[in-house]
Amino acid sequence: MTLTIKDIAAAAGVSTATVSRVVNNPEQVSPETRKRIEKIIAEKGYEPNIFARGLMRAHTDSVGILVSHLVNPYITSIVDTIESILSRSGTYIYLCNCRQEKELEHKYARDLLKRKVDTLIAVETCSFNSSSQFLLDYQAPCPVILINEHVGLNSRHHIVRCDQEPGVREALQFFVSRELFPIVLFNGDPRQYSFKLKEDVLRSFRTEAGLSEEQMQICYLYGDTNYENIVPKTADYAYQLLSGKKRPRSILAGNDLIALGILQAAQKLDIRIPDDLSVIGVDNTILARTSLIPLSTIDLRTEDLGRMAAELYLKLRNGAQPAAPVHETIPSFLRLRSTT
Repeated sequence: MTLTIKDIAAAAGVSTATVSRVVNNPEQVSPETRKRIEKIIAEKGYEPNIFARGLMRAHTDSVGILVSHLVNPYITSIVDTIESILSRSGTYIYLCNCRQEKELEHKYARDLLKRKVDTLIAVETCSFNSSSQFLLDYQAPCPVILINEHVGLNSRHHIVRCDQEPGVREALQFFVSRELFPIVLFNGDPRQYSFKLKEDVLRSFRTEAGLSEEQMQICYLYGDTNYENIVPKTADYAYQLLSGKKRPRSILAGNDLIALGILQAAQKLDIRIPDDLSVIGVDNTILARTSLIPLSTIDLRTEDLGRMAAELYLKLRNGAQPAAPVHETIPSFLRLRSTT
């Protein structure tokens, strides 16, 4: 039979209110009474109902996290940091993988709010790239934290984001300063914000530097670039590019997965990295740090974003009431390793 708070109160000879205070606000109970009740709780193996306790306290110590691709190393790193910090504060996490499906994202958001989560956190979900931009103006009874560079800073919700442009410019400048021409941006689908931004930055940089399209080129890799199967697909495409007469001397890849495919193609062609070809990825995921050839990459500071989101949630939970939504942006930067 499941123990209840009434059973503990009867065994201790106190009211249920006193037991509740020991569970939820122990500082309000005298040390002697508290120790006696805690001993009975331990002996009987009583487990408080976390959800009911949360309702009594006006918060549930729980957070709902929406992600688009759980297997995306960029997203995994952010979520891992959030979980690591919040687990130490007694916060429980509901993690929902939306799999790039807009309807599923809507359903998960509704379900999480039914569970009375204290805060809803969205990490790179599909709605940011859709015309509806569902979450940007979503009416939620709890705070919403958006982790995504794509979000305009006029959103009603809290935002933490990393600006890709500084890192992209730093990478292009690195190639130009060493005259590693032709420079190629090996990009993903430009209909997606992240890849469109890289294309726009390159075009702007090329114009400012007075470079030709032959010196600084763009090629496109269509399809979903956030799964591991993009690596062999990239390798096949890169093999053709690197086999041509006008082989690039340096490549900025759209993300670290694409960069790994490029390295595989170079290996098949006996192209020396970085003597014959310099490669820079984007994200600074665990793949970049553990690759057979450690990958130079643009650091999008996933751990910092996770930490910022977790700390913002804790401030909100502890009663902080900002006058306006918190909008924080941090810059990306280039990390040089063995591929440059």
